[in-house]
Amino acid sequence: MRTTYALQAYFYYTRLERNAGIALCALCTLAWFFPFTTGWFLPRPPSANFTEVQAIAVNFSTLDEPRASENTPVAFRGRENQSPHKTELFAFDPNTASKADFERLGLSARTAQTILNYRAKGGQFYKKEDFKRIYAIRPEDYARLEAFIQIPPKAAKDQYNDYAEAKASQGLVTKTTYEERAFAPQNFTKKNTATVVDINSANMEELQQIKGIGPGWAKRIVNYREKLGGFTSTAQVAETFGLPDSVFQKAVPQMQVAADIYRKIRLNTATLDELKAHPYLSSFQATILFNYRQQHGSYTDFETVKKVKAGFKEEDWKRLEPYFSFE
Repeated sequence: MRTTYALQAYFYYTRLERNAGIALCALCTLAWFFPFTTGWFLPRPPSANFTEVQAIAVNFSTLDEPRASENTPVAFRGRENQSPHKTELFAFDPNTASKADFERLGLSARTAQTILNYRAKGGQFYKKEDFKRIYAIRPEDYARLEAFIQIPPKAAKDQYNDYAEAKASQGLVTKTTYEERAFAPQNFTKKNTATVVDINSANMEELQQIKGIGPGWAKRIVNYREKLGGFTSTAQVAETFGLPDSVFQKAVPQMQVAADIYRKIRLNTATLDELKAHPYLSSFQATILFNYRQQHGSYTDFETVKKVKAGFKEEDWKRLEPYFSFE
């Protein structure tokens, strides 16, 4: 009985509250029906006539489209290659055609000017495919004009002289004629394939006596040797960054390791950065070695180093053993 009285008391409303609830329900009902009754009182608007709008759109589409700016996304730059002039297709040489010729071919004035600028800087078109390398030329434009491109073949002499003159005008090279280049005495240093070079003590000039090793590879080998502290075997030269295996296989018969490693890692005094600098130690491994020394004291020999189990494999110890010093 107490539960029944409690529920009645909870759901009991006064007369004023009941009247307010009824009024609120009535207002909600009227608000829901109101949109359906507006047509009874208000006249319907006339149907829209888009004839004039369509006529304006047709006239607007015939106007020249605005050119894309430098900041316009690439996806919208294609329309700027359209020429406002009537397109004509005719045989042309991109090395001699004028701006008006390019516009008659259907290219925009901006694209035509780009081609002229390229030619003014010494650019030449030696074959049809060179024409599509112009940044402003779209693939569809090249496909449309490819059959009409006619470039008279030039002799090697004319091609070289044009190239040399263009580069000399930019101050990039000293101008030389084709005859001077072709008949000038060439001084090549023939590499002695019988020479065997000690890769631990050789300088860059001596390394270049090895077959296939030029100044670039010699510099990289020396830089890698400096990071290691010396080579223990000729096989380590193959680890030089970027060195092709074909070059290494040709060069290895002229290599030997006569001198010992000239710089080792002093495990008991080396800083963390010095440990990380060695090519055979990752940043994680160097940190482990450094922290282990801080916690357990100095290393006495290689066996105490191998007590560090985390982060190392047996092949890692084999590579690192010659480079550790316990001074």
